[in-house]
Order: sequence, then C-alpha cells, then structure tokens
Amino acid sequence: MFAKRVDFLLSLLLAPFATWALRWQALWSQGHLGYFGLAKEAVWGTAVAATDYIELLSENLATTIDRFGTKNIFASFNEPDDYAGARRSAGGIVLSGHPVSLGHALRAVFSNMSGSTILSGFLYNTIFTGTKSEFADGVPRQPYTLEVFRDVTSAHRYIGAVANRLQLALAPNQPLQATVDWIAKSKSLIARTTPTFPGSPIDPFAFDTASVSIAGVATAKVEGFTLTVDNQLEGILALNNSNEIARIRSTGLQMINISGTLEFSNVDEEQDFINQTERAMVINMTRANSFNLLLDIPRLIYTAYSVGMAGRGRIMATFEGKARYLTSSAAAIGIRLTNTKSNY
Repeated sequence: MFAKRVDFLLSLLLAPFATWALRWQALWSQGHLGYFGLAKEAVWGTAVAATDYIELLSENLATTIDRFGTKNIFASFNEPDDYAGARRSAGGIVLSGHPVSLGHALRAVFSNMSGSTILSGFLYNTIFTGTKSEFADGVPRQPYTLEVFRDVTSAHRYIGAVANRLQLALAPNQPLQATVDWIAKSKSLIARTTPTFPGSPIDPFAFDTASVSIAGVATAKVEGFTLTVDNQLEGILALNNSNEIARIRSTGLQMINISGTLEFSNVDEEQDFINQTERAMVINMTRANSFNLLLDIPRLIYTAYSVGMAGRGRIMATFEGKARYLTSSAAAIGIRLTNTKSNY
C-alpha cells in the first residue's frame, strides 16, 4: 500500500514536467520524420497523388519570389516599397543509389527508356539513353508532382516539376549518391500521406562492388568519379495572367560529362588527353540477387587532365571528360538498371 501511495505522489509531481515535455516536442520538426514522394504527370502542371516514395539523404526544394521596384526619383532618402514578382520553385534532392529508387532519377532526367524481362515477375532490365524528343510543347522532359513532408502539419507539393540536372557520384566508403535538381511550375500545401518505401533490396549500390574499365581493359586506378547529365533548362515567364512560369525551355543541348580522380601510375590517360583519343568507359555496380547498374560511355574524350606533386605523398591525377554521341546506338550514354521494377 505504501509503495502505491509513493507512486501516486510521484506521478502528481512529475505530471507538469510530462506536459511540458510534450509541448516542447511539438516545437520543432525533425528531418528523419519527413518523407519524399513523386508521381508522373499526364499533363504538365496538373497535380497527381504520389505513387512512389524515395528515402533521401537531403533535400532543398524551395520557392523564391522575384521583386521589382517602381520608382527611382521621388524626393526622399528612404527606400521605397517594392513589389512581389514571379514565384519560382526549384531545388534538389540527394539519395543513395537504391536499385529501385535510382530508376526514378534516371527516368526524370532522360525521359527515354526501354525495358526487357530477365526473369518473369522478378527481374527487369531498364535501359536509359539520351532524350529523343520533348514530352510536350513547353515541357522538355517527363513532368512530376513532388510531395515533401517536413514533419509539420502539412506536406509541400511541387507541381509540374522537371529534372534539370542529375549527378551520380561514387567514392570509397560511400554509397552511390544521386543528386537531382528540379524546376517546378508551382507549389501548394496538402495533407500528408503515408509513405511506403521499396523494401527489397534494402542496400544501395556502393563502392565495394564497383568496377571500371577504360578502352575495354579493367583498371583499378580510378578512385572516384562524378557523372553529370545537364539538360540546361530554365523556367520561362509570360504575360498570361499568372505569376508562375508559363513553360520550361532548353537553353542548350543535353550535356553528359564525367570527372574523377585516379592514381598517377603511368602516362596513358595523359597521352589520351594530349592526343584527344576517344576511349570507351564502362562502370559496373552490383548488389545481391542480381541487381545491377551499368554505365556505358562508348565515346569518352578527356577535356582536362591535371597532375601535380602536392608534397611527399602519392601523386594523383584529376580528369574531366565528355560523352560523345554514338550514331549506331543513337545515344551518348546507355545506363542499364536491373531490379524488380518493370516500369518507370
């Protein structure tokens, strides 16, 4: 009986602190409780509910507002009021190279893809190549609706989002990291949904299963690389009774570049740079149960090559290269993804 009375008295004493703890818990949001979802749009700028969810490392999607003034000569030392202009929504997401989730990033930046079945109902090959045509007039790539929940009451919805740039980067003791930069038409708030993330496989592609070949010969000299696909897009404003972008246009061609570091053990790559010799480069990554990512660049030319001695340590070289268009395959790069998803 005495113990029960002590417990009762303690509960009365601690009750206010428990209430304050609950109040403080609600005062901030935490990234690990957020989520990111997306879905393909049939018509640019017409929002759709998220169909797929991706586990992220980070995101920085945001809306900015242009500003403009209306007077310069007005008999005053004080800055005059300015006015709100166009709303622009853009930003990026960073994700580990999960064998299923990675396909959404590749689909978004390339739009063009083809598929085949390896084992019916289990494994599928999807091949992503350079863009062949625009999605629609004023919409250069497949548009998406993006849903971002940041552990507050509502989720942010970015509508008419098009992938402007993709980076794939890999280094020792790291997973493959994909960064996708988006341009969106508009933003709104919606009620949060319940995410369901891909459950199999669990692990992303990582450094410990990556292999590189140059000119058809395997090499262990490459110690890190970054592949960049740049669509060179921009949002266009118009006089259409709206403060949102009216369309998205390409300011240039789709550019595919690769850079990296390698051990300086011979002058082969340096001579390829000097002589501007084209070489094929293939990067292969695997995961358990036959999940695979193959980056095939049939015509790579070095655009920069630098080597120097920083001190008494190992001598490293850095390189930059450009993927050139191959007529026979109608592409500058072919990326084959093998996983359990049949269609992106």
